[in-house]
Amino acid sequence: MKQRDSNSAPDRAALDQEARALQSHPNFDRAVRAFCQGMIETHAGRRLANIGLGHTLGWAVAVLIVYLDHVSPEGTTSSQLIELCTNGGLAGPKAVKGAIQTLLSFDLIGQDDHPTDGRATRLRPLPLLLDIQSDNVAARLAALETVQPLPAPAHEWGRQRHVMLAFYGGNVEVFARHRFRLYDGFPEIQAFMDRASGYLLLLELLQNCGPTDGAGVLTAVQPSILAPRVDVSRTHLNKLLAAARDQGWLTLGPRRGEVLLDAGFYQRLQHWIALELVWTWWLVRAA
Repeated sequence: MKQRDSNSAPDRAALDQEARALQSHPNFDRAVRAFCQGMIETHAGRRLANIGLGHTLGWAVAVLIVYLDHVSPEGTTSSQLIELCTNGGLAGPKAVKGAIQTLLSFDLIGQDDHPTDGRATRLRPLPLLLDIQSDNVAARLAALETVQPLPAPAHEWGRQRHVMLAFYGGNVEVFARHRFRLYDGFPEIQAFMDRASGYLLLLELLQNCGPTDGAGVLTAVQPSILAPRVDVSRTHLNKLLAAARDQGWLTLGPRRGEVLLDAGFYQRLQHWIALELVWTWWLVRAA
């Protein structure tokens, strides 16, 4: 995989080209399954991670807190986070405040006296949040390891603090400088990510895919089994599947749990995972 100048805007065309090349790697299918399995296992049974971080806004707020705690002597406050997220188009003030309160209530973040503003409190990441985020990066690298040599074994390298910060900090910096988000142009990915544990449902579908045929790709998911693992209701997962069906991305089969992915949707999912891997390497390669 190529290296890029971290100060310049990410080249979407170059990322897509590199992702397409990766899809021809003989171990790519193995990498896809490793990515799906690793992401799901990182969250399975971790209620605090699923509720606090299992959707786009919670993930973004947590990442900002970790990043700003690292790069700024004063860290950040709730008011600053609300302004950042609102100006960045991530969500409105009420939603951002709710995400912060959820992270606080689950002891994923804490509050300290602000060093310069007596009226404010500084938000800081707690060890549980840092552990979850390190596990997430390690899972990504374990999948990447099947197609890209790493400086050290993924399960060790990915849990090093500087590697975790390179991944999350890189995401923050390219958004702050260039308004770049990897999922822009992938409305189907964002639709799942924006809902609680929606991305995990999508990865479960992809992980269980069978052979491709002309009609689409047969896969399966059992909401009654997946729901308690990712701390949402079975009804919630069924609604997500129904919404995806209504968009034409998949068809719900006659047998329980059977799902047929639209062939074009499946191809975009494959390309998306390739982008996830390429993007991860770009962010951490120099760590």
